[in-house]
Amino acid sequence: MDDEPPRSPATGELDRRYLSLGGCRMQQNVSKLQTNMIAVLFMVSIGIKHPPVPMILAARQDAWMGYIVAGIAVLLPLWLMDAVQRRFPDVSLVEAMISRRPWVGKGVLLLYGFVFFFTISHDIRFLVSLLSVYLLPMTPLFVLAGTAVFTAVLFVKSGIVVTARASVILGPPFVVMVFFLPALLTGQARLAFLSPVLERPLGVAEASLYAFGHFAELMLIPLLFGQRTFRLAEILPGIAVGIAVTTIMILGELVLFGPDLTTMFWDPPYELIRQLRVTDFLDRLDMVIAAAWMPTALLKIGITLYFLCQVACLIVPNLNAKLAAAPVGILALVCSMWFFDSAVQLGELTESRPILFGVFALFVPLLLFVVLRPKKTKNKVLHRK
Repeated sequence: MDDEPPRSPATGELDRRYLSLGGCRMQQNVSKLQTNMIAVLFMVSIGIKHPPVPMILAARQDAWMGYIVAGIAVLLPLWLMDAVQRRFPDVSLVEAMISRRPWVGKGVLLLYGFVFFFTISHDIRFLVSLLSVYLLPMTPLFVLAGTAVFTAVLFVKSGIVVTARASVILGPPFVVMVFFLPALLTGQARLAFLSPVLERPLGVAEASLYAFGHFAELMLIPLLFGQRTFRLAEILPGIAVGIAVTTIMILGELVLFGPDLTTMFWDPPYELIRQLRVTDFLDRLDMVIAAAWMPTALLKIGITLYFLCQVACLIVPNLNAKLAAAPVGILALVCSMWFFDSAVQLGELTESRPILFGVFALFVPLLLFVVLRPKKTKNKVLHRK
């Protein structure tokens, strides 16, 4: 089971590597399909919401190219993390960091913990704001936020394996619906909104930075899973699907509303699906698609909370990660209301995300690539002599 500590098959005692990590388990038996689905969730669930507006303001009708460029750019830091993990095939990256460079390893984990704590606070506030504005305007914000955090805590207590299995069940319906959007928008689309092409090349570069600020959250995957689960070549299909979904959504917004009108919306994807109509009797597809999107956001919050609990378990001695789920979740709930006074500030954060995640997505993997090198064995030294 996921919540049982690993034991030595010979003696039945607790695994030494498990004890060296303070009782935290970072290596989990998650399948390739589940890892790809987690990558899609981190790229899509919030990545389709806030970036479109600043991306369109920067690149106008060429904003859709930003997701493609950002998806290619995020492969570089992921490749660096994958290269570091290949040096330690028998242990996870977290264990390698802590065992080889204890202060560096814990410092890196602490920095990533702060970044993703800020991210989970943002995601909780955005989900609550969206529910309050569009679906449940009479419900108090703390009730909505408490429900979201309670669901995330249940995910953490169930374990990452169960949560990964849930992502394979709850994630694909929304992805499939997005792939059907072009067919549903055929009668309303105006391709003239996409021309002229490459009118603002520098704007495309700026739009790519905004998209990269969200795609860089994929750096959580190599920290959460070990070499047995995370290999860059094996999650490329998930990254490709994430790029396709985000590009389809922003293209739909451009061809339906145009660059000028799209930037006036607080949540362009929701306004897009509100325009969908199959027949006169089936004109509320927005509720169906919103119901399919909601689990993707909750799963992303749950996986992020799981990572934060693992970081707390590694930093604080004798701390149980599952018991820390509720306190950390409540702290994230309070900070989500404290950090963001209004829903407008959530969109403004997209402009500063490239600075925040750019450092941790590019500089930290490069630092680990230089610092974490396998020890030279005596046999290799004698052979060289």
